Amino acid sequence: MPAEPLAHGLAAPDAVLRHLSGYAALTPDEEGLLREITAHPVAVPARAELVRDGEAAPRPQVLVEGWACRQRLLADGRRQIVVMLLPGDLIGLDLRRRPLPFGSVTALTPALVCEADALRAHAASRAAPPDRATGLAAALQQAREMEEIWLVNQVVRLGRQTAYERVAHFLLELRERLAAVDRVQENRFPFPITQEVLADALGLSVVHMNRTMQQLRRDGLVEQRATAITLRDIPALVSVADYVGAYGA
Repeated sequence: MPAEPLAHGLAAPDAVLRHLSGYAALTPDEEGLLREITAHPVAVPARAELVRDGEAAPRPQVLVEGWACRQRLLADGRRQIVVMLLPGDLIGLDLRRRPLPFGSVTALTPALVCEADALRAHAASRAAPPDRATGLAAALQQAREMEEIWLVNQVVRLGRQTAYERVAHFLLELRERLAAVDRVQENRFPFPITQEVLADALGLSVVHMNRTMQQLRRDGLVEQRATAITLRDIPALVSVADYVGAYGA
């Protein structure tokens, strides 16, 4: 299944380069390695399983276009989405001796994915304490640490925030992450996921999710059309969600 057109006319691999170069300055050779890794992405359909549930050592991949998620499925079919994966994000690059097999990774939209064994080899060969890592090695370490920040955000959302606050916080996080890979224009960004997916990400019923989105629209905070959403009042959303930007914004 072909992927959707790329935002702003960018070549898909640019998301990976933008993502990692935002964490650390890369050498020309390191940029070349990323372009080589992402030169021949493979198209996968929505709902394709990129990492199986319980897989202890998943193959390293990069998501160059499309959206995916880390999720846990319960025995009765209920799903909790743990982290959204966006263009430029890494999959299966955990270098710990025993990575935690906490669930599966599934494409939420048609996506472009590249194998990244060379990236894992690079990371392993240049492993260093965080204060000594440089270049691509530092960027990869920071990318893994950032995913821990997204996990903390998810815990706070699900544990203490109201539905209204959860949605506001989640939308601000998406805006921040997508802006880092140049997918935001005037606070408008792609939003190719259903309310059912949102409900699974935010621990809400689909009915409650729908009512909450309607309230945000009535309050003039968001505007959604087709597969894009605009955040119309960032300061108000930040106040509602008590949002602190992970990039210092």
